[in-house]
Parts: sequence; C-alpha cells; structure tokens
Amino acid sequence: MELSVPKVVPPTPPVTCVPANVVGAPLIVDLSSSGELSKAEVQSAGYDRVQALGPFFEYQRASAVYVRRLVLTLPTPTSGKRPRDYAKARANVTVCGSAFGTTLGSVCAYLEGRGVPGEKAYVLRSVRTQLLPIADALKSMRGSDAIFLSRGLASCRVAHAQRVAISEPLSRIDSKYGNPYTCLGATAAILAIFGVMATVPVHAQHLVRDESLVKALRCLGEQLDHWRSSACSMAQDAWQALDAERRALQRATDGARLALYVWQDAPEHERLPRQLAWARVAAFPAHTLVNEFMQSNILRAIETQSLFTAEGRDSGMPPPVIETVPLSQIGEGRLLTTKKTRPKGDTASDASSSWVTLSSNASSFSNVSGGSLDGDFVARFGVM
Repeated sequence: MELSVPKVVPPTPPVTCVPANVVGAPLIVDLSSSGELSKAEVQSAGYDRVQALGPFFEYQRASAVYVRRLVLTLPTPTSGKRPRDYAKARANVTVCGSAFGTTLGSVCAYLEGRGVPGEKAYVLRSVRTQLLPIADALKSMRGSDAIFLSRGLASCRVAHAQRVAISEPLSRIDSKYGNPYTCLGATAAILAIFGVMATVPVHAQHLVRDESLVKALRCLGEQLDHWRSSACSMAQDAWQALDAERRALQRATDGARLALYVWQDAPEHERLPRQLAWARVAAFPAHTLVNEFMQSNILRAIETQSLFTAEGRDSGMPPPVIETVPLSQIGEGRLLTTKKTRPKGDTASDASSSWVTLSSNASSFSNVSGGSLDGDFVARFGVM
C-alpha cells in the first residue's frame, strides 16, 4: 500500500548551539589502547543481532532496526582524500573497541520513505538535532560507561570487514554529509528515532497512546540482557560495552516510564517530548559518575525525580577526557548550508505549515507494540 503525501520539504530542524569542541570537531585519535582482531573475527561478530524496532507506520512497512555488536575503527585523517579505515588492507584490523548499536544508514533508512523532496537531508539534520543533548551531556559524564557510550554517538565507524555482515537496507549518504556505517549506540538510536517520528503530530499521538517508547526500550533491554555470542567469543572490552548499553537502556526505560505517569494529565502533544527528555537525562546523566557501582544510586535518583530537578548542575569537576568526540562523524556545516538557488516549491518556508500533513494513519506495530506494561509499572512505582 503506497503512502500518498504532498510533495513538500519538511521544515529545517532547530539547531542547538553547543561548543565547537563537541560537535563537528576532528576525532581525538588515540589508539594506544586499541587491539587487533582478524578480519574473520570482526566479520563473525556482525552476524549476531536482535531486532530493536519494526514498522510503526505505513512508510516503514519494509523497515526494521537491528542492534548488533559493532566492531569499530576510527577513520584516518587524510588530505583531500576519502577517509580510509585503519589497516583496511591488512590481514588484521586495528580496532578502537566495540559498541552495541546500529548504523546511521539503518536509522536513516528507517525514517525515510515519505517521498518528499529534501527528505534525506531533513532526516540527517533531525537525527543530529536529537543527538545534540546527549553529546552535550557526555561532556560532563564521568566513569567507565561514559567512555563506552561515547563510541556509540556518531564518533566511530564499523570496521570494513564487518560491513558485509550487515544485511539490512542502509540509506545511501553522501560522504560530504556523513557515512552510513557510522555507529549509533542502541539507546541513543532509539531516542533519536522516536524524537524524529514525534515531529508528525498524529504519529506522536499514536506513539503516546500505545506507550511505544517505554515498550521499545524495555523490550530491547530484555533482549540484550540475554545476549549470547554464537559466532565468536567476545573480549572483555566488548562485554563491558554491552553492560554499559544495558545500564543505559535500563535508566532510559525507568525515566520514560516515570514521565509517562507524572505527565499523564499533560496535553497529549507534550507527553512524548516529556518522556523522551526524561529518558535522555536518565540514560545520559550529565555531571554524574556512571558505572556499574553507581547504577543503583542513579536508578534511585530517577525514581525520586531528583535526577531531573538537578539537571544542569555544575559539579565543579574538570571535563573528562574521552576517547572520541561525539557527533564528529555527522558534519554540521554542509547539512546547514543554504543553496543560493533552490527549485521552485522546494523551500523550507513553504513547507513549514504543510509538513504536519505528511502524517499517515498508524498501522499495525512490530514486536515492541505487544504486551502490557502494567505489571512492571505497578511493581516499580506502585500505581496504575
């Protein structure tokens, strides 16, 4: 069934101003602690996957987002030449670690499909805008989890040897704007996807009524809790990356679930943004020590809502040194460049009022739509 939509350009997403050393800066290339894996081992790691999201709406009917263990490399800086991954031509691959997530190309493919002009650029800008608060929070996060989560925020790429194992469709992205094999961690990817889908009012309405965000986060967390590597053994670094992503998903789930209850009487158009905001703060708590030993304290701060009232506090601690710069693999400048001449009818201003008409009737949900949250909700918060 084809989706009929007007041929308009969606409005340009807002751009959050953040310090230049966070977004669009060169990578901090420090591979002193990196290791080497054989190409066969890197490739095998990509075959294990779990489905994070299935289709929610008609334009996504053939789409899905999968989470797998991504073995990562940092692109080498080159002068006027296309970046190449480290040790691409060698028998072994120099890697900078692992992350559990998906690719930018997969996220874009999932969010595209309405057939409007300029849609690819709109989706890239939207995803980047949704990730900006997370990138800002990572600046002040401390602890081992911050290092692992930073790998999954558009700062590293999937190793060449593993790309053949990624069988799902990826959106084609011009190298000037980004790379389809840029890694996005599981938690960050889900929050970004829901943030983009929520810009269509009738879609947001459906996602709120079905409690879709909480279900998606909870179901993926359960799948990662039972992760088994069938193709190859995982190094300690990979297990630590998995644990960091699990903890982020647990915090995001609790934050979204609490917001669902606290803001249940708010206007419907405010509920999903509230859930996303609290899930984002919970998963990526700024000015906070984040590791396995502090997880229970953070969960308690979520339950008492003190984490959200303390947002923006200054701990007085110096900024941590992390191994990658968040969002450095999604360039800002070219995505925001306005061409001097644009095709007639292809201006964002013409589309600002009509973008809302792109909403379609919600169709049947994927695996994340089934099931009830009542049991978990009552067990944790004691309310219906």
